[in-house]
Amino acid sequence: MTLSDKFQKYGIYALYLTCFICFFSSALTAIFSVIMLVCWLASGTFKNIPLILKENSITLIGIVFCTLLLVGIIYSPAPLEVSLDFFKKYRVLLFIPIVLSLTKGQPNMAGNIVNALLLGYLFVLVNDYLVDFGLITMNKLALKRYGGGFLVIFAYLVLQRSMLEKKRRFLWGGFFLIISYHIFFILNTRTGWLIFIALAVLFISQYFFIKKQLIFYIVSLFLLSGVFYTSHSVQFRVGAAIQNLQNYDIEKKNSRTPIGLRLDWYQNSIELIKEKPVFGYGTGAWEIAQKSLVEGTSTQPATDPHNEFLLTTVQIGFVGLSVLLSLFIDPLLRSFKLIRRKEDAQAFALQATVLFLFIGCFLNSWILSTMPSHIFAFLIVAFYPVRESSRHVSPPE
Repeated sequence: MTLSDKFQKYGIYALYLTCFICFFSSALTAIFSVIMLVCWLASGTFKNIPLILKENSITLIGIVFCTLLLVGIIYSPAPLEVSLDFFKKYRVLLFIPIVLSLTKGQPNMAGNIVNALLLGYLFVLVNDYLVDFGLITMNKLALKRYGGGFLVIFAYLVLQRSMLEKKRRFLWGGFFLIISYHIFFILNTRTGWLIFIALAVLFISQYFFIKKQLIFYIVSLFLLSGVFYTSHSVQFRVGAAIQNLQNYDIEKKNSRTPIGLRLDWYQNSIELIKEKPVFGYGTGAWEIAQKSLVEGTSTQPATDPHNEFLLTTVQIGFVGLSVLLSLFIDPLLRSFKLIRRKEDAQAFALQATVLFLFIGCFLNSWILSTMPSHIFAFLIVAFYPVRESSRHVSPPE
């Protein structure tokens, strides 16, 4: 094994550790990411970048988006420190071509990346169950998971494993039930519940022919109804959401409820977009622009509108929004290419990855957030590339 091969191997190990640790610590995630980057440079796999860019158009989209943010710093009214800090939160998009070039030609990368993520999520799951059953006290890890709707993607991946690995079907099926209980009875995440339903609909449409789809949709509806009537968390949060919407005053924009605040901020964003629709206010400028807009009113100031699409459009305009939308459209187009190559399982997982982040970005700024953005980037690395070998799974009759 050459020195270059050793550095590549160490870089891949650092990648796995980054996947695992991103659930627990932003600082350690950054450290292992830097180690991976150093090994990428030392191994010489950065020479794969031109080919990676040619073969994987999503890498170019990420680079263009980050370039727009970088240019947006120039005309942003925000302090340079704020703009740079905001820009750095999107650097994960630049990891996609780096990781793809580091891992090019390596066997079983998709499975290993997903396994590393599942292992990290398993630790989160065990911790949350121990806290919920009163076996350990509430801790920072459990507190950080509340509202973790992005964790729902693992329910889909585990359920898919139960379809792919027939010998371990019951093992993965049991794991899916444990995750489902975690989502609906432990996590307080309306976004996560919505994503779960969307992924369930997607999964049924992917893996079953039309004759059975209706049956599974009806069964799923009954199961979700059962969850609603047995989960206090679901009943309370859904009821609160309905009440928030009923009490919301679209004219006053003075809400203090979670949903009402979001609706106020969405309206603020639309007003700001009308002022500077093409290139926006600049990177990191949403908070300053919104604060100036609501000054003298009863609208609550915020750091971002909890909507990635509105945040992007306010800061780098419709130009930036078009690039952001491409970040979702391009993987969908790639999934159809994978299906034509009979790589169904990979294509289906890629579609689920796009769907989970797309919904999350409507209700939160998930690319701005460390954990969901890292999970998205790693899953893109796992499922986006066209590889020589793959698994074909036809829908059951």
